[in-house]
Amino acid sequence: MNLTTQSGIPEAPYTGKLQFIVLTPQSLTRLTGTLPASMLMVADPATVYADACHVICFDDELDAAFRFISENTARDQACYVTAVKTAAAQHSQQHIENRFYDAGFHLDAREWLVREYAPLTDNRAFVTTTFRGIKQTGHPLCTLNNLLAERDLHMDMLREFSSRSDAHVFRYAFAQQFIRPGDRLLDCACGLGYGSYLMSLNDQVQQVTAVDICAESVSYANQVYGHDKLGYQTLDIDQYAQTSFEPFDLITSFETIEHVVDYHSFFKLCLKSLKPDGRVIASVPNMWVDETGKDPNPYHFHEFDWRKFADLFAQYGFILEGRYHQTAPGGFKLPQSPRRFEKASLDAPETETEWLVVVATPDLTHPLWQTPQQQPYTNPQYPEQPLPGYVDFAAGYQNPWLHRQVVQVGQRIEDAAVRRHYVERLLQHNSVDTMMLLTLQGYGLPDEFSAWQTWFKASEQALSAQSLQALAQPFSLRWYVSLAYLTAVKQLEAGNRDKATQYFQFVLEADCNLFCPVLNIKAIEAEYQLAKLALCNDKREHALTHLAAGKQRIFASTKVFQDCVENGEDEIAEFLWHEMAELYDAGALLNKLMIALGSDKPASDILRQCSNWENNKRFGLFNLVEKYRKSSDLTFQADMQLIARSYINKLVSKLSQLETPGNIYIWGTGVVATEMLNALQKKSVQVAAFIDSQARSGQTLNDIPVYTLANTPVKALDTVILTSVGSSGVLAKPLQEQGVQCVYLA
Repeated sequence: MNLTTQSGIPEAPYTGKLQFIVLTPQSLTRLTGTLPASMLMVADPATVYADACHVICFDDELDAAFRFISENTARDQACYVTAVKTAAAQHSQQHIENRFYDAGFHLDAREWLVREYAPLTDNRAFVTTTFRGIKQTGHPLCTLNNLLAERDLHMDMLREFSSRSDAHVFRYAFAQQFIRPGDRLLDCACGLGYGSYLMSLNDQVQQVTAVDICAESVSYANQVYGHDKLGYQTLDIDQYAQTSFEPFDLITSFETIEHVVDYHSFFKLCLKSLKPDGRVIASVPNMWVDETGKDPNPYHFHEFDWRKFADLFAQYGFILEGRYHQTAPGGFKLPQSPRRFEKASLDAPETETEWLVVVATPDLTHPLWQTPQQQPYTNPQYPEQPLPGYVDFAAGYQNPWLHRQVVQVGQRIEDAAVRRHYVERLLQHNSVDTMMLLTLQGYGLPDEFSAWQTWFKASEQALSAQSLQALAQPFSLRWYVSLAYLTAVKQLEAGNRDKATQYFQFVLEADCNLFCPVLNIKAIEAEYQLAKLALCNDKREHALTHLAAGKQRIFASTKVFQDCVENGEDEIAEFLWHEMAELYDAGALLNKLMIALGSDKPASDILRQCSNWENNKRFGLFNLVEKYRKSSDLTFQADMQLIARSYINKLVSKLSQLETPGNIYIWGTGVVATEMLNALQKKSVQVAAFIDSQARSGQTLNDIPVYTLANTPVKALDTVILTSVGSSGVLAKPLQEQGVQCVYLA
């Protein structure tokens, strides 16, 4: 029997080498099936390992592990230890962590990239966890007793097990989700540097600069956490005018401005050091006051409630993207509150919470941000020169700073309502990039028909104002096609078939390949929609003509895509491959409709089939699920829940056809899986557990256990619902061979 969990162990060592060290041959045997044998090396007790190393030990081998590290590893090199939970272990997480802290380790910050904050409890059971040895540089705070002696002034929260340290570290884990490819980051009031270090481990960040007023803290942070992508500097934020930073893409500030004599200094630093398309993520204590109305913390100069905090951002020309409330037990304000981190409405009244956290971005219509927009535009995701035209935003937009704010999915303002209001304000403020802004506005139109009529008028004026000469500019072409296509779709939804046909034709008249081959997705979908409109008029030959033309567009796009790849453009624009999958997905719809038109089915039956095909596009749904999985966009995640429901309804229908489903398991833990659980619970159907290949020991989801397949108690005649979009058939086959009933969509 395998005594270890199947996950929680890093897939590769954190040292850059491809070998873990295990303590004994018996340890090697216990890890059989967990990692490739080539990645495991038994320690030689006679060897001192001079380079960085990553040790795997079991929770019943800690004494031996600490002895080996003390005697056989270099103290000035990085040393990681992954402590693996054994099946018989009864230890608490607190017990194991404290043993490592006492032995000179800190929690490896990557643990917080997989931890969920709210489910954590102080008495939770131990799960497989990785730690990193404190570099023994001679700095007095490297010694735990010295650090604890200054606990009230500052603390390395990766060296402490407590609800309060969890709250502090989680804010950095939350913030790192907003790091975009190539971002440069400034962390203000970094303290002992643990949070800056956590964010520096994000693969997308280019460089992290962390500043603090305390020279001793900066010295410790540089010695313990500093590396090529992370440096710490001494800075008094009240002296912001003396800084000469190159502008940053993201500025974080957790528990800072209540410590600053003049909190306006922080916002003036942001005006000076944040890019116009950048973000600020900041937090403050929420009304930490005693009976005198003052904060009893002697290091806090100011008190904040929501209105005061929000008004400061507005004063300095920021749009608030998100408002979050955080609590943790053990504080003087809400000592019994559980760990919570929840998004709140920006318009919500004052709320009893412990910390306020905001995400904000510059409002480029505000007077304070007019001058910063004049600086040369750079997009850190695309530093190469020369760039393909379709990612050369500096040349393509009149105001390229808007791209990452409102256009780029996964990087733009998350909240759809906030983004919509901002786009409307931009349209009112000036006339630059009008087609782009109208397209974005169109996707967020409310249900009121009067709003549609106003938008139709504006979009038609913008499209009719474009000359052939203007469309030779790639981004003008891109947004002309996008706006024309959306106008056609909205006119169709409004019941204006003639208008819809007119604007679909606008799309077809443009040469999308002059911008990028993937823009042809709009043209192919336009051909498909025109074929359906022809079929509505019982003009099958016209419909077939559009479908055949759509296929020819796919062939032409494929040739252009091949040229892009041969020129190495896909190494710069990675999205090309994903988007081409969407293009072929659109082609699949063309082909299905063409096949159906070759039958003797009546037009009404075929049109009903079209709706089913459109709701079950393979690549489209797969890509949406992947985007959901990787996205920190809370609004996008909510949208994904709506999209998943059509998929879920089909799974529920299949499940209901089973006479004796036995115990029911859901394979997956993403949006489809959780929505599946909700659907079953509404029907009073019990779910035994979730299955996830990356499940950690003791993990739960909605209070239901999550197992790896190897540890799942599934047996013959039980039912597994597979929520994977693309590989369910492959996953189901070995289960079905064991007599397990599988419910999935091919």
